[in-house]
Amino acid sequence: MSLLSRQVLPAETYLARLSTADWAKLSRREVLLWGGQGQYEVMATTTADWATAWAVLTDYGNFARFLPTVAKSQVIEADGPRTIVEQVDRRRILLSTLESVVRTENLEISQQQISFRLVQGNLKHMYGHWRLDEATPPTRASPLRLVSQQVHAEADVGPFKAMFYTLFESSLVETIQAIRQEMERRHRITPGSR
Repeated sequence: MSLLSRQVLPAETYLARLSTADWAKLSRREVLLWGGQGQYEVMATTTADWATAWAVLTDYGNFARFLPTVAKSQVIEADGPRTIVEQVDRRRILLSTLESVVRTENLEISQQQISFRLVQGNLKHMYGHWRLDEATPPTRASPLRLVSQQVHAEADVGPFKAMFYTLFESSLVETIQAIRQEMERRHRITPGSR
């Protein structure tokens, strides 16, 4: 049985803290990133329909095709809404290439949220969730489709912890931008997805 929470928080719980400036950024399709020191939230808007957006978030075996630092991704185990995924991540840092392997447990909830946690890898811990929400900003008449990720991650890298946080933050932004791009690419080529 999964140790992940099956609770889906109401969107109002975290959307209520968005300021007018935050909504304006989202309306301009900018990425919002909050947090630091291993605890982050990242959010962006998408024009993709709900089914396409969900299909991208759950396309675990193909992450290497559209996520910038994922070199390989494979489903290790799938049991209903629970999936174990192994990813090989490669990134260039200074003059070397660093590779890490992580295995995560992912629990899909109501085609709105994917809770995840690290089960194996070279981080001390990592857990959080991806979400899809629709909300109408105070300054707009029409709703925005939102994709967001909340994540807690810690690595045992000694004196390089500050560098880890900087790389992790930039990776979060690059990842959500790549996910949005893939959602919208698929949305454009899927007949009847409007």
